[in-house]
Amino acid sequence: MSEPTIWPLEDHTKAKHEILRNYLAAWFPILSRYSQRIVYIDGFAGPGVYSGGEPGSPVLAIKTAYEHLLKDRFKEIVFFFIEKREDRAVSLKEALKNNFPDLPNDQIKYSVVSGEFETTVSSLLESLEKSGTNLAPTFAFIDPFGYTGFSMDLLEKIMSYPKCEIFITFMTGFIRRFLDNEKEDALTKLFRTDEWKKIREVSGLRDQPLLDLYIKQLKHCCDVKYVNSFKMINKFNQPLYHLVFCTNSLKGLEVMKNAMWRVDRTGDYKFSDRWDEKQTYLFDFHDEVYWIPKAAALIGSKFKGQRVSVKDVSDYIIGETPFLFKKSILQYVEDNYPKAISEVVVPNRKRKKRSFPDDCIIVFN
Repeated sequence: MSEPTIWPLEDHTKAKHEILRNYLAAWFPILSRYSQRIVYIDGFAGPGVYSGGEPGSPVLAIKTAYEHLLKDRFKEIVFFFIEKREDRAVSLKEALKNNFPDLPNDQIKYSVVSGEFETTVSSLLESLEKSGTNLAPTFAFIDPFGYTGFSMDLLEKIMSYPKCEIFITFMTGFIRRFLDNEKEDALTKLFRTDEWKKIREVSGLRDQPLLDLYIKQLKHCCDVKYVNSFKMINKFNQPLYHLVFCTNSLKGLEVMKNAMWRVDRTGDYKFSDRWDEKQTYLFDFHDEVYWIPKAAALIGSKFKGQRVSVKDVSDYIIGETPFLFKKSILQYVEDNYPKAISEVVVPNRKRKKRSFPDDCIIVFN
C-alpha cells in the first residue's frame, strides 16, 4: 500500500495500450463470428485511470468493443477485471461507471473482483471443470508490476482450453534485478524450472536470455505454437519489459503482429521512451524499404528448390519470421534475384507481370 492508488501515464504504457487496442479491435469481430460468448480477462487491472485523467486498460478494452463499427454483430462479450488492491478496485469501479453508464447489458458485461489474479482464475477454472463446462474463447491480459501471481502452472491451465490467448507483461528488467536475491521459489514458479539460475552467470545484460527461457517454457509447458514479443525501453535506453503474446492460432498471431507493427513498423518490435513523437507509431513512415529485403532473403533460403503456394509462403512468413506477409516480398525476390524464381504457374490463365495470384504455384531454383 506504499504505492499510490493512481500514477502518471508513461509513453511506453501508451504504446502498450495502442497494441492492445489494435488487437482487440480485430479480435472482437473475429471471435464473435464463431462464438456466442467471448471473454476478456485483465489480470492486474489497476485503478482504471491515470493521474492525468487518461483511461486505463479496462476502460480502453470496453471502449474498443462499445464503439466498434461492427458492434451490432457481437453476441456477448464478458469483461472480467481482477485487482487485488481494494483502493484501486474501488477506483476502477468508479471509472467504469463514469465511462459506461448505459452499456447494453445483454451484449457487453463486466465485473470487477478485488482479489489475487492466480487465486481468482484458478477458482474459476476449477468450478468450470467440476461442472464439465469449457472456458469460452478468452483473451487474458496479464499486466503485473512484478513477476509473481501468474505461475506457469496457471498459464498452462488457461491455454489448455481451445481458442484462448494470453498477453503478458514480462518484467524482464525487474526480474534481472532480483536474480541474485532470495527469490528462488517465485522465479521457479514463474518459469517452472530452475534453469533461470544459469543466467546468473551471464555477463552483461541478461534480458534476452531471460526472455528466451520464458518463451521456451511457454512453448514446452503450455504447448503453445506461436509466441511473439515486443520490447519496451526506458528513457535511459534500458529494457523495461517485454510484451509476450501466446496463441495456437496462426490468424491470431497475424493479427497481433499487425497490432505491434503499428507501433514499430520496422519489424524490430520495440518502443523507447527516448524517441520523440516523429519516431513513434504516431508517424507513418515508409517501412517496406527497411524490412522487405530481409523477408525476401529468408524466403529465398527457405524455399530453395521447392514448388510452393502463396499460402505456404504466407504461413512461413507469419509463423516463423518477425515479419508480416505482403506480396511485395515476392515481387522483390523476382525483381532483385531473377534466378531465384524459375517459374510462376497460374492455372488456366496468363499471368500478369509481377503478379502472384493466390492460386499460383511458385517454383524456386
